[in-house]
Amino acid sequence: MNAPQRAADLGCEVFQMFTRSPQGGAAPKIDGEVIKKFQEEMTKHGQENCYIHAPYYINFASAKEATRQASIRVIREELERGSLIGAKCVMTHLGSAKDTPRDEALNLVAYGIKEIMKGYKGSTQFLLEISAGAGNTIGNTFEELEYIRGDNPKIGVCIDSAHMFAGGYDIKTKEGFNSTIKTIKDTVGLEKVKVIHANDSMVGLGERKDRHDHIGDGKIGAEGFKNLVKAFSEVDFILETQHDKVVQDIKKLKEIRNKNGGIL
Repeated sequence: MNAPQRAADLGCEVFQMFTRSPQGGAAPKIDGEVIKKFQEEMTKHGQENCYIHAPYYINFASAKEATRQASIRVIREELERGSLIGAKCVMTHLGSAKDTPRDEALNLVAYGIKEIMKGYKGSTQFLLEISAGAGNTIGNTFEELEYIRGDNPKIGVCIDSAHMFAGGYDIKTKEGFNSTIKTIKDTVGLEKVKVIHANDSMVGLGERKDRHDHIGDGKIGAEGFKNLVKAFSEVDFILETQHDKVVQDIKKLKEIRNKNGGIL
């Protein structure tokens, strides 16, 4: 309920939140009073859009059927909950295939995503987030994301700058960024990128580790974010950096936005 005010206090124009504990447990009820109050707070604090991040325990590639089924149920619930409060999108990590061959894991994930969307009529869009590729995580390439989402036009993509860079997509140099954009066009399509997690990276290109850094302080640097803002000028950017310097990060992104166009 306090998320819109907290976002505004930090200087945000859009924000991301959890509607339940990211570590597990029952989801708080969303009734008419909660919906009304939340929408009032969105307007009061000038927040254009809110996004929902799914819990961290989601794993569509698990060897355990119970885990896969629970993941399907929770994401469908999050989409329905998001539709109640007017959230723009729900994004999720896809999980890890520790005990399953890659091809089989991709099919399990694709099946789970398809099951989530069966009969879904809500307004909140479902997004698949690209991973950094650590260990056996699924969805670290745009080719995999395209395979998983299939031909469902209601499923989009969330790209995380740190994940992309650590996964081997050079968004820092002009040549590398142009190559990355071409890959996106040839797979999921630029129009399917609905939100960007703007995080610098503590690790270098292709090191396949998920380590966020403050904007301009990491291996991507300011140039990478200039490239992203120019290419995705109509897409919301959301920070996931540590709160010790998050206000400064927001200011840096706004400066880049104001010089290059875009939404934050």
